[in-house]
Amino acid sequence: MQWRVLMPMVVLATGLVLGAGGCRKAESGPVVLHVYAPCGMEMPFMELETLFEQAHPGVDVNLLLDNAHILTERVLDNGERPDVIASPGGHELARLTEAGLLKTADIHPFSQLDLCLFVPRANRAAVTSMDDLAKDDVKVLAVADPDKTSIGHFTVQALQKAGLWERVKGKVVITGDASQTYKHVAGEKADASFAYRSCPLKTAPDKLEYSKVRVIQSVPGELYGPAYATVAIVGSTSHRDLADAFVQLVLSDAGKQIMAKYDLPCLAEPAKGPEKETKP
Repeated sequence: MQWRVLMPMVVLATGLVLGAGGCRKAESGPVVLHVYAPCGMEMPFMELETLFEQAHPGVDVNLLLDNAHILTERVLDNGERPDVIASPGGHELARLTEAGLLKTADIHPFSQLDLCLFVPRANRAAVTSMDDLAKDDVKVLAVADPDKTSIGHFTVQALQKAGLWERVKGKVVITGDASQTYKHVAGEKADASFAYRSCPLKTAPDKLEYSKVRVIQSVPGELYGPAYATVAIVGSTSHRDLADAFVQLVLSDAGKQIMAKYDLPCLAEPAKGPEKETKP
């Protein structure tokens, strides 16, 4: 089967990059802690940045926000070395673990993400559940790249376990990431797609107009994952204590309150870090 592949739009750093994360020039003045985080979690990580700097005078958190798979590629392909990196779903960080850049013990899940099916607000294809994706009225199903993104990986996994993949794969258009699938659905270029309920649908309001889509169904948990949002300390950090303190802030009660504010459910108990996954 040959997928129709839509090349993802190049997202300019303007508005996404706070500082020049990854640049390792000689630092004078404040100690700089480089944190890479998915742009779909923009709002909570900006609050964490402010809270951390207030608690650590003389430390400047240099927050770089971009799609999680792009952040991973910047580390793998461009040789950039942040101190801390976060990811939705854990799939992206598995590549860094395989490359020896992260240790499993330094990867910390902090939220379990809810995969959901969503459609354009008008819902002209009358989708009421995953089963409806096999109907003739559904012409296009947008799916984030399953090889590079956790949302795409778990989408394909859920469709396979539900016995729907063979019936819908001819309708699939592969987009670069969750933001692109959202834009296809919001613009009615696709009849449906999948996203995490909180990321990016509710945590990046400046990029996504949530009112243009509607969530139809939470995907049953036994069909995928589990999908954990994770934060990790990069092994090459020269600011290990600060990196650990930032991770502990994410995992703290204060961090949990920030995540809960943006509907990112906190884990009742610590979860294991992401293991090496088998591609669907």
